[in-house]
Amino acid sequence: MNTTQRQLVVWQSGDATGEAGELFVIGESLGYLVNSLARAFARALGDRIGLHGVTPAQWAVLLVLWAEDGQTQTALSRQVAIEAPTMVRTLDRMERDQLVTRRRNSRDRRQVNVFLTERGSALRDVLVPCAAAVNEVATRGLDDAERRDAVDLVQRMLAALTQSAPPRRGSETR
Repeated sequence: MNTTQRQLVVWQSGDATGEAGELFVIGESLGYLVNSLARAFARALGDRIGLHGVTPAQWAVLLVLWAEDGQTQTALSRQVAIEAPTMVRTLDRMERDQLVTRRRNSRDRRQVNVFLTERGSALRDVLVPCAAAVNEVATRGLDDAERRDAVDLVQRMLAALTQSAPPRRGSETR
């Protein structure tokens, strides 16, 4: 945090003697900073991919389908970490924009599989460089070892939080 910026203290622990203890400073909170970073990444990515008619939510779905086409809506919802109703609305827009098509699963009619259209597939070669450019801008001041360390640290924090997270309300365990 820039030392010229005002530090916003939200909380300060103390003991019974009134001795000042640990501070919770917004600009030093890892969660707050990572959340701000994620929003900045989403804005920067949105600016670039928006030129091609794709939103960050659609981008996340496209990424997963480029890796493994034909997934169920449920699997996509889980992988992209959005609620099922939001996934349905996102896929509605993507279908309208001819990025994906949905088909009932022939083995289990309760399931709907999502497939890339020709247009959705072709966008990979246009959009992935947009994301790479955003990553490059964000890490411009880091050397290769720092970039690898940053990725490793974020992956470890994500793993710690997802492994320790209580089950979400309404989620199924299968």
